[in-house]
Amino acid sequence: MFVRNLIAASAFVMASVSAHAAVFGPFSNLGVVGTEAVSFGGFSRFEEATPFDITYEFSLSAASGLTGFIGQAGTDFELIEATTTEFTLTPITLENILVDGVAATTFVAQNGGFAFSFAGLSSGAHTLTVRGVGVPEYGAFVGNVTAAIPEPTTYALLLAGLGVVGAVASRRRAA
Repeated sequence: MFVRNLIAASAFVMASVSAHAAVFGPFSNLGVVGTEAVSFGGFSRFEEATPFDITYEFSLSAASGLTGFIGQAGTDFELIEATTTEFTLTPITLENILVDGVAATTFVAQNGGFAFSFAGLSSGAHTLTVRGVGVPEYGAFVGNVTAAIPEPTTYALLLAGLGVVGAVASRRRAA
């Protein structure tokens, strides 16, 4: 039964994201998260409504924020085995996303899922936790994360703004 659930989870998650993206299942290492999206997913089968925490390891090469999106599944799909079996996915309840045990700075309902963000993460290893409640039957979620690293133009605008403020202050002192 476990192998069948694992195969179903893999099939669903792989079908839910773009073909070029790598998808990582529960309790796996997402690797280094950068400016390109890293996808993850999870699958559950509970006898009754059950709270869950599913974790993923990741790292950041530089201090930055983290942004992402997570959506719950509630669709029918077919699993191709020796015989074709149809599963109905029941939407699970997503409660929050945590990094290193701290809840997301923002966790906002958007486009059938939730957008989330974290500010001020240090470089190095971190743990992303998806917290929710699984319902009886099969449920699943998919999501992605990216590092919110400022682009060079952001720094250029910051320096230009500081230069303007400095010039205005200098003129006021001279007058």
